[in-house]
Amino acid sequence: MDSTFFHRYDEEFLAFIAAGELRIPVHTETGRALGLHQRAWCVAGDHCVQWRPASGRGAVLSFTVTRRPYTPEFPVPLVHGLIELAEGPRLICRLDGVTPEAVAVGQAVQAHFDRQGLVFRPALDDGNKADK
Repeated sequence: MDSTFFHRYDEEFLAFIAAGELRIPVHTETGRALGLHQRAWCVAGDHCVQWRPASGRGAVLSFTVTRRPYTPEFPVPLVHGLIELAEGPRLICRLDGVTPEAVAVGQAVQAHFDRQGLVFRPALDDGNKADK
């Protein structure tokens, strides 16, 4: 993808992911988490945006299954989900550790990191965070 499509905040978000950290932009005056794909807050400037660690907890809002292989690094079926983080922002990410038939809208998930980056897996029943 042409890098002109990325905003500096996208680059910062992806740098955190590469470092194994899930961070979200937060408005420093209100404490409100800012949407990762909404860009109106970018005009406010850096003085009121701070990157803070996210809990990694979320819920599946929607999902899709890819059954056609496009690279050996991502075997099919490959499940991607629209995840709403507990803090509010939404992002699209791979779902791992669950078959396509077992994924459900509203399912609780937890962020993890693997060789390819950020991935969400079903949350543990007891509410404990799983290791990376």
